[in-house]
Amino acid sequence: MELNEVVSGEGTYVKFVEGTPKPKTKTWNVVAKEGGTELGWIGWFSRWRKYCFFPAGETVYEERCLRDIAQFIQEQTRLHKFKDKA
Repeated sequence: MELNEVVSGEGTYVKFVEGTPKPKTKTWNVVAKEGGTELGWIGWFSRWRKYCFFPAGETVYEERCLRDIAQFIQEQTRLHKFKDKA
C-alpha cells in the first residue's frame, strides 16, 4: 500500500482505495489485495442514481469478489443518499 492510499474497505480478495473525488460524489479504485493490480473503479452513474463498478478491460471475477464489490457499492450508495436527505 502506498503512503497516500486511503483504504475505504476490503473484501476477501480486493480493497477499495479512495480515488479523486468529484464535486458531489466520491470515487474508489478497486485493487487486488495480492499483487496490487487495479481491477477497475467505482463511481457515481447519474442515469441510475447510484454508484457502479467500471471494470478494467481483460479482468475476470469470481462470485466472492463480485459479492464484495456489490456490497461496497450498495453501502456507498446508501450513505450518499442518506447524506443528501440530512
